[in-house]
Amino acid sequence: MARLEAREIYDATGAVRPLLDPASYVHPRYTEVGAALYVEYGLLPALTLLCSLPLKEAAQDAEGRLGTAEIHGETFGLSDLHLGARVPLHRGRWAASVEPDVKIPLRGAPEAGASGPALGTGLADLGAGLAVGAGIPRVRGYAQGSAGYRIRGGRTAEEAYWDFEVGLEPARSLRVRFRYDAADSRGARTGSGAGAPAPSAGEQDFHRVAPTLAVGLGGNNEVSVTWRRVVGGRSTIRSSEWELGFSFLGSVVPARAF
Repeated sequence: MARLEAREIYDATGAVRPLLDPASYVHPRYTEVGAALYVEYGLLPALTLLCSLPLKEAAQDAEGRLGTAEIHGETFGLSDLHLGARVPLHRGRWAASVEPDVKIPLRGAPEAGASGPALGTGLADLGAGLAVGAGIPRVRGYAQGSAGYRIRGGRTAEEAYWDFEVGLEPARSLRVRFRYDAADSRGARTGSGAGAPAPSAGEQDFHRVAPTLAVGLGGNNEVSVTWRRVVGGRSTIRSSEWELGFSFLGSVVPARAF
């Protein structure tokens, strides 16, 4: 479960300004509330299948001024289905893998003039990344990072993306993680004055940080709390997000070393 809220935007130059034109609107706000099911399944020793299916409600509100009509719109439903795979390249003290993915829209492209925020572009995307990670036994931790490139459907600009994550277990059942991720779009531009640039719409640059505190519940269960914050970018919202997660790791079959 997650809730995201934004009242400001990074414009096309990276400067922070109100979410909508302050000459026409006051108290603008963009929110998302939703949940996602994420599944990984090891089909073969050299192939893991990935799937993510989000369900969310997005809303934007603003009061008009000087005769400008107020904005109020909501959109609810399934967003985009993400399917992917993980193919190992190296195992041992460090690990590397290739991770291709495809985004399949579950709803059409947003209608022109629609009052509700878009939950996606309505077009399929293709991406692929390289991930590398290693354990850090001395502090009961790990470090991992990845970088990739995504071809977005239609005329939506292509984008590069990357992330880095470190984690450790300072005490029994207590886990701390920190993640940084970013995207660089070749088409980042100022969003329209009629609404916020929805995070899933593309053509945005962003830099986010996400600290997580997790507690093991025994066995392979874990509950976690994450705070995610956009700290820089262009043509993207300056959002804060709280996320409550529950993870269950099924039976694990050790993979054969290469």
